[in-house]
Amino acid sequence: MRIPEAKIEEIRNSTNIVDIISSYVQLRKRGRNYVGLCPFHHEKTPSFTVSDEKQIFHCFGCHVGGNVFNFLMNYKNISYIEAVLEIAEQAGISVQYEKSEDKSTQSELEILYDINLIAAKYFTDNLLNNPKGEFAKSYLRQRNIKPQTKRLFGLGYAMPVWNDFYNYIIKNKIDVDKTKELGLIEKRDDGSYYDKFAGRLIFPIFSTNGRVIGFGGRILEKDDKYAKYLNSPESKIYQKRKSLYGLYHSKDEIRRLNKTILVEGYMDLISLYQNGIKNVVASSGTSLTEEQVQLLSRFTRNIAVIFDADIAGYKATERSIELLLKNDFDIQIVELPDNEDPDSFINNYGAEEFDELVKHSKNFLEFNVSQMDKKGILSNPSKQTEGIREIIRLLALVSDDLKRNLFIKAISKKFNLREKLLENELDLALNRIKRNYSEVKTSQTVVGNKSKEYGKLDEIQNEDQIEKEIIKLLFANEQEITDFIIASINVEDLQNKNYRKIFHTVWENFQLGNYSTAQIIEAIKDDNLKNLVLSLSLNDVSISKNWEDDLSKEKINKDFYRFTYETVKKFKLKIIKSKIKINNQKIENSDSEEEIQVLFLENQKLENQKLEISKKKFINDKLSEANFD
Repeated sequence: MRIPEAKIEEIRNSTNIVDIISSYVQLRKRGRNYVGLCPFHHEKTPSFTVSDEKQIFHCFGCHVGGNVFNFLMNYKNISYIEAVLEIAEQAGISVQYEKSEDKSTQSELEILYDINLIAAKYFTDNLLNNPKGEFAKSYLRQRNIKPQTKRLFGLGYAMPVWNDFYNYIIKNKIDVDKTKELGLIEKRDDGSYYDKFAGRLIFPIFSTNGRVIGFGGRILEKDDKYAKYLNSPESKIYQKRKSLYGLYHSKDEIRRLNKTILVEGYMDLISLYQNGIKNVVASSGTSLTEEQVQLLSRFTRNIAVIFDADIAGYKATERSIELLLKNDFDIQIVELPDNEDPDSFINNYGAEEFDELVKHSKNFLEFNVSQMDKKGILSNPSKQTEGIREIIRLLALVSDDLKRNLFIKAISKKFNLREKLLENELDLALNRIKRNYSEVKTSQTVVGNKSKEYGKLDEIQNEDQIEKEIIKLLFANEQEITDFIIASINVEDLQNKNYRKIFHTVWENFQLGNYSTAQIIEAIKDDNLKNLVLSLSLNDVSISKNWEDDLSKEKINKDFYRFTYETVKKFKLKIIKSKIKINNQKIENSDSEEEIQVLFLENQKLENQKLEISKKKFINDKLSEANFD
């Protein structure tokens, strides 16, 4: 089953991309477009651009872009169909699916999502309804997990035999290769298959929109041969570094409180949530990643980190602090009593005591000083110097000048040091960061120029400003301009092969009656070309120095059409001059009088064409009446 293309276009046209994005990103008007801080990467200067006129967005920093569906897919980490359905629901449009017997019409991603959903239901049924799941239910009772909590988080159980789930998928004719791709089954050397999660308590991992993207499995019987926890491998629908366990359940509470609590494990999160602490997410036992921090920043930048009270937990906290500071988070560190984790603490002492623990949490400076004290660093002047420099290095990651200044005062007071001395150290740290950033940007630019600037775009071979303007005009969202350019220019005359590909895509859509910039961009399947088009189409074409200040739309359209006409005229003259130049080179190298005579005659015709085109003027203010015939 699929949604008809006509219905998708109706849904896209029913909404305004500026209205949708404004509910997630603060935008302000700049010229013809809107700009804001990109939600997909950390930046201090806005490079995220949204076009009301063309119904597209593009970030000039990280190159994420597309139409309103692409925005929701990236922002919420959801599928294309989910994004379409979300917009349809907001617009009050009912969606009817096309029935198809051909399973190939179902996207590969949807098939993977379906398999995970089937697996999740199978695991949950084992836990809740199968008598053989009593062992797992008994374990959860011991951990004080209530029945409603099991259902809320979709907890399940994989039978402690090696082929139960495999037999289930065979019986239900589920794709074996794709099930293996998702890490639910594995293949032995002899070609047979076995259940990857056999005998484990199952924790489904949800996307921010509630789709099952992976699984975590905890072994219930201690066995040194097997890891305590097993997670789904990376797949097309699950990237561990981009996912936070529990975010789907907690995102509304995080937004409401404008704060989140970060824990390590599945059970930590579930126990806190069950006890009313619902603004909590888990890193699933992995080191916090840049992608996870950026995902979390869409909901809040206030965080309390609470990892286990052991060496591994403290190291994880220290790693997280740097990453969170880089992304402008306000960080508090919650320190647990020895031999406690969030799960055990909430069950032993209750929610009120936990709240008190969070209230008395430390900022990153206090935490680092306490760790230095525990390690004996403060009693050794040499080590203390390095410790203070490390704190200053972290402080340099804080972007708020006022906050940095207050921390400097606190450090000065704590260590009885002059503020000026600490400020000098801070300046050195800031300069190092700037220098490193500059080196990285320079390196990226060099690499980009060689191979990656909007992908391997011919290294923008045969770059020509006139050709670039023509491509930009094709995405001006003006049907008359598109008609005129396609009628006037032969795609093969474009020298840049990437521009030829883009022109050809526009021409194909033109034949189908599609003029919408958002629709054409969606038709471009090459991500590198799509990024190039987004970048070009959101750089306004300069018609005159003050044309945007003229409030007359009619005047703007006339200037726009005139600019289009003159650009196409320059292009045609350039092509003629190029042909004459090539012919002159042939004449110079030819020994054949007959060939030279033919080339002279051809040049004469080209010169006449050039003269005729040079004389032409745009006089009717309408492209439909302009031509070069």
